[in-house]
Amino acid sequence: MASYSVSVSSGNSFNVARAAAPKPSVNQEKTVVAENLSELADVSVSDLPGSDNYVLTYDATLAKFVLVPADNVLSYSVADSDLPDDFITQLDTDLDDKIDLDGGTF
Repeated sequence: MASYSVSVSSGNSFNVARAAAPKPSVNQEKTVVAENLSELADVSVSDLPGSDNYVLTYDATLAKFVLVPADNVLSYSVADSDLPDDFITQLDTDLDDKIDLDGGTF
């Protein structure tokens, strides 16, 4: 720290000192973006490359997204014995005249 002596024409004298300059600090925030599902904290997947025919669903008990076999999705949805009406209507339209049920003779 440098010290300077300053005098004014009126005869008064002052000592002036420059305080140390504050050291600048830099805070850098880094946002990390996941490139893969397995890098996310709330996703629990194992063997993702070998998981064809799986659907990513949220498991509330684990508080994470998990992979569920696609074949099980419809089974899980009818666990309460109630499918959405628009789903049933779409099935009726899609399967109309494609399934021939023979009731036999009486």
